[in-house]
Amino acid sequence: MEGKQYSECQIQNFEDSKLAVTEKDPIMRIKQPGDEIQEGMHGCEEKTTSDTKSWSTGFLMNMESTVAEIDCVSIGVSSNDIDLSVLHPDGSSLPIMASLSEADDEESESHTWKKLGFEPTLPICLKFEDVTYKVTVKGEKTPDANKYILHEITGLVHPGEVLALMGPSGGGKTTLLNLLSGRIKLDSGTITYNNQPYSKSLKWRIGFVLQDDVAFPHLTVKETLTYAALLRLPNTLTMQQKKERATCVISELGLERCQNTVVGGTFLRGISGGERKRVCIANEILLNPSLLLLDEPTSGLDSTTALQIVKMLRNIARSGKTVVTTIHQPSSRLFSKFDKLILLGKGSSLYFGKASDAMLYFSSMGCSPLIAMNPAEFLTDLANGNIKDKSVPSDLEDKFFPRNNSLDMKHGELSQVDVHEYLVEAYAVKEAKLGKTKLIKPLLIDAEPRMKARSSTMEWGATWWDQLSILFRRGLKERRHEYFSCIRITQVFSTAIVMGLLWWRSDASSPKGLQDQAGLLFFISVFWAFFPMFTAIFTFPQERVMLAKERSVGMYRLSAYLLARMISDLPLDLILPLVFLVIVYLMAGLKSTFTAFSLTMLTVFLSVVAAQGLGLTIGAAFMDVKKASTLASVIIMTSMLSGGFFIQKVPVFMSWVRYISFTYHTYRLLLKIHYGCSTSLDAESGSSCKSPFKGLRLDWDGMEVGTMVAMTVGYQILAYAFLRRMKLMTIN
Repeated sequence: MEGKQYSECQIQNFEDSKLAVTEKDPIMRIKQPGDEIQEGMHGCEEKTTSDTKSWSTGFLMNMESTVAEIDCVSIGVSSNDIDLSVLHPDGSSLPIMASLSEADDEESESHTWKKLGFEPTLPICLKFEDVTYKVTVKGEKTPDANKYILHEITGLVHPGEVLALMGPSGGGKTTLLNLLSGRIKLDSGTITYNNQPYSKSLKWRIGFVLQDDVAFPHLTVKETLTYAALLRLPNTLTMQQKKERATCVISELGLERCQNTVVGGTFLRGISGGERKRVCIANEILLNPSLLLLDEPTSGLDSTTALQIVKMLRNIARSGKTVVTTIHQPSSRLFSKFDKLILLGKGSSLYFGKASDAMLYFSSMGCSPLIAMNPAEFLTDLANGNIKDKSVPSDLEDKFFPRNNSLDMKHGELSQVDVHEYLVEAYAVKEAKLGKTKLIKPLLIDAEPRMKARSSTMEWGATWWDQLSILFRRGLKERRHEYFSCIRITQVFSTAIVMGLLWWRSDASSPKGLQDQAGLLFFISVFWAFFPMFTAIFTFPQERVMLAKERSVGMYRLSAYLLARMISDLPLDLILPLVFLVIVYLMAGLKSTFTAFSLTMLTVFLSVVAAQGLGLTIGAAFMDVKKASTLASVIIMTSMLSGGFFIQKVPVFMSWVRYISFTYHTYRLLLKIHYGCSTSLDAESGSSCKSPFKGLRLDWDGMEVGTMVAMTVGYQILAYAFLRRMKLMTIN
């Protein structure tokens, strides 16, 4: 109880100092965007009680003098231009304020972003209150055990502002970002956009940049953004205007130097990490979103590159957009670029307000760094419950030090749980003191008619036929590298040469030579079933993330994607089998007529398409390479054994297997092409044309062709059905 009263006194003192600063410098308050709203811990002065450690008092006195100096130099400059980069234990503070020239440069850069949109940006004020999200924990004794990922998170961000969600790993930052984007449903609380709940019309207004850079590695930067523009931008723009938009975004994000370089990936060298991150941001900027959400855009980047990314986000926000980003542990310069901050720890909110006031808020309760420390590092330590090298609030000492069981006696420090509970309680007291309604009171933006009008005018960025055409061209450019890789070409050429040498100039005039050629034809049917099937199995498991990302933003219809995939594979599937058969035909001495060669080529091509369809179906059904490969191995083995070469008489209860085996139908077609006949009949027996193979009919009836075509179509329909069932990251 005493701790709670003490926290209330601290909050009151902090609010009094905030009012004093406001009366002292009204111009500075007017310059803050939306500053008439109490949105967190405001102010730049603080009076501390005698119970707080002397270092905190010295720190606040220096902060007060610093603010006075800043007011004399540049009245009206936003407090976010002040970088509290280094906090020194001797009481001196080292604030760094961006120069006026730098501010002018940022202002001029932000104006260039306004030229990107072909239509004005719809301002969106994002407000969320008491957002709670929980998951069911498996393996617990109680069947309904729940774990809270987020617990009553509240915040507000206006157009033109950058809100940072900061905290340690596992704090709930990404979950909160997904809730704000509408990708997952919240359990309780409210999320509003201009005081309106989420609707389908907002789907086109929200841009979401994933933490992992998802892009096709073999496409260049320009090709990646051009295809995205052609598919996502509305039909009201012509193809030329869409390409110009892509070119403009490339220019504004500074990607001109690498626009003709492939994006690259894990096994392919391409553009740098910072450039790849900018490409992912450009994918969302193309659509001119009103709300831009980013999941750790600076992860894996050096401090300079990360600062460039955040400066770019700030310029984007200054053009009238709302930007929300998660951040792990930014540098001091990067931290100063944020307008607002939400500090999360174990799913609870420890602070919400101006980023520049975060240090003042925690120092007001007596928690300040004892050594020179990056503010972001200081805040992250507090979110983890780490109080080392920081002054301990006096009421926290009075509350827990008498209780030895709450202390880590080995190190003589407060436990992380105690620190976390204290900070959560202190923030709850602050919310109760200010009033949650005043804390997150949004600006009034009359944008509801425009939000509703958007949904009816932009359902798809391109027509179905345009999607098919664009995806076909993109598929050819992306997969040609995979189809014509050195490994695949070497595999096909070496197999064809080995087969040609083993069956060199084989003669079908003798029964033994005939049986040898039948083995050759059977191996061809097996090889061109096994090879394309196992290649197709990897397709959807590898492209799942990309497919989910593009489908979640309504980039194209699934039917257009699947049909474009199949059509773009046709010319690629035809080249290697053609080269393979030319080599085998010349070396093995098969039936040397153009008709026989053409029909053999068509049969193999039909087998490739059917096997590829089966591979796509298996991959789409499991979305796991190991499981799909295991099932494919069983299917290939069964199809090969029932193909008609190893066994002629199959038990009745297993006879159905050969009719669903494309190896069986391919083998029979090849035998009919090389040894069958179409017109001669045995007058005495009335049976089909004489066959050199005992018990095998080789007359043409079209059954095999019809069955292969039916299997090809059926496998594609099954693949489509399995993809429809796949859990995509769709916006509900």
